[in-house]
Amino acid sequence: MKFEKYESRFKAGQILSKLIKETDLELYNDISKNNEKYFCFAIPNGGVPVSEGFCSAFNIKYDLLIVRKIKIPWNTEAGFGSVTTDGTILINEPLLKQLTLSEQELNNSINLTKNEIRDRLEFYKKSKNLEDLYNQNIRNKNIFIIDDGLASGFTMLAAVKMIKKYTENIFIAVPTAPSRTVEVFKKQVNKIFCPNIRNVLQFAVADAYKNWYDLPDSEVKKIVESSKYYKSV
Repeated sequence: MKFEKYESRFKAGQILSKLIKETDLELYNDISKNNEKYFCFAIPNGGVPVSEGFCSAFNIKYDLLIVRKIKIPWNTEAGFGSVTTDGTILINEPLLKQLTLSEQELNNSINLTKNEIRDRLEFYKKSKNLEDLYNQNIRNKNIFIIDDGLASGFTMLAAVKMIKKYTENIFIAVPTAPSRTVEVFKKQVNKIFCPNIRNVLQFAVADAYKNWYDLPDSEVKKIVESSKYYKSV
């Protein structure tokens, strides 16, 4: 059966909410009746409009969960790990062994990524003391982590690792992903919701959307500043 491409990231978020209703009515009803028990984290940039669509269906709040890849020094388009806003680090150990980086090169790459995180926090006017805020606002809540799609899923793995410090009740909602990545997350979280799971070798998130483009930071900032559902914790 051929999948119809998403009109937009926002529409994809709304479709995610419908998928929950179709596949887990008990969870859907609980979110609808007890939305104060639920909270979302959007992974910028593409996860923000998806979260807008998703949260508008349930009337729940979301915040940004900024994750940056640790770049390979001689190929900054590629990464060998990720860092989250609270300093959680996840390293792709098999890849790191292949790279044969010195300890100095490894530390430099991680520190550069942490600086990028600080820049993002300042750009979105977010507190640097996030651990206390997360303890106050999301401890033991039911958390959805949302992006516009997964490829390898390494960025999402770092996000899950961070959120597990505060709660074990974690769900992932993404519009598209390869089947191999979905299988990885079935063991990591309560449940993963994905309407467009593709069993392919060559996978691109962009293939699931009619009009794909890289969301600029300025557009993300505009969305959250005018949103009814964005809540910076």
